[in-house]
Amino acid sequence: MYKLILLLLMTPLLTLAQQVDDETRYLNSKNEVTTTKSEFKCIKNKDLSRERINCYDCENAQHQLVKQLSVNFQIPDVIKQGANPVYFGHTNHTEYLVGDLKSGKPYNGFFKEKRSGSEWVVYNYYQQGVLVQQWYNDLFNKILAEDHQEFSEVKLDAKNTFINGKLDTGIEIIPVDMKQQRAMAELIRTVKNTKTVLFRVLIFAENTGILLKVSPVAQGYLLEDFGRNSLKITFTPEGRKIETIAPEKKSGKVTEYSYYNFSDRNKIDKNRPYSYFQKNNKLYIEQAKSVQQEPKDHDRENSRMLQRLSLSLYDTTPLETADMIAFLQERNEVKNYMGHCELYEGKLEGFVYKPGDTEGTYTMELYSQGKPEPAKVSAKNKTLRELAAILKAQY
Repeated sequence: MYKLILLLLMTPLLTLAQQVDDETRYLNSKNEVTTTKSEFKCIKNKDLSRERINCYDCENAQHQLVKQLSVNFQIPDVIKQGANPVYFGHTNHTEYLVGDLKSGKPYNGFFKEKRSGSEWVVYNYYQQGVLVQQWYNDLFNKILAEDHQEFSEVKLDAKNTFINGKLDTGIEIIPVDMKQQRAMAELIRTVKNTKTVLFRVLIFAENTGILLKVSPVAQGYLLEDFGRNSLKITFTPEGRKIETIAPEKKSGKVTEYSYYNFSDRNKIDKNRPYSYFQKNNKLYIEQAKSVQQEPKDHDRENSRMLQRLSLSLYDTTPLETADMIAFLQERNEVKNYMGHCELYEGKLEGFVYKPGDTEGTYTMELYSQGKPEPAKVSAKNKTLRELAAILKAQY
């Protein structure tokens, strides 16, 4: 009933908008939009037009495609700074953007970036054939703010800046197909002065959505799973500390871990759980400093995706875009984690590594109920790279 009432209230406005949209558009030599015949006739581009945005291909008198026109959005004045006002304007009904083509390619002004299946609206701004800015709708922050009103209209409220065609400050939106998980994701890389400063992830699956944020902090990382617990990881030369942070931002449990070189494996307490990881092509062991700090099963299930991501982070080496894409696509596989081992009811469970016959090689065995399981593939005298590939393919 509410939707019906809303539709009836909006009918006059919708009718007027539809009438305008169905008319042939024209641009004059000053890039002013008019409904009367002028220098450039603009024909609707159905491939680029979507929902509330209408895009038009504009021809000159010789029927050559020379301009692109886009209408039906709002643009704050602060976003317009630094762009030539010749290429944007407004009518009684909408704001619009214009782009000039040269030899069929974007040359000056604004051109819509085609993004199939995405709610992001991105416009590339060119100066003499060089990409210098992008204007876009800040979708991520709208979702976080639960600003449903903003979704009823398109508002280009953020921008990227480029230097020599390279992203200098802003965001890069990278679609990621998560076929194995039957989901789609968008990896959003935030850049400042050409450097990656954080990653955000939007994951869309049937009847669910996940929002992640991975940002560096002093000596570590903050991993946020919005609506659930987050993890703060900090590093020292001796190990790392993982702090659980509840959604209301109250500090929770803190677990401190110690690192051991593989050659010092006799120093660990083999009656307590420990993990293997690799760093700089060397094998290490990690163990909680005390029994009281060891994670329980329910801790591992809490923010599971971030728990898995934390297993890629054993030092402050920056995460790269390729690392994040691999993590999303490969069922949350991690690049540094090499397995876990513990005693369960007094019997050994998990992975056990032994020195190989040659330097830089290892033998890996998987134990179950205190006994080694038959190897699916040979894991004897292998390098860490080879063992990591075996773990990924077989376990």
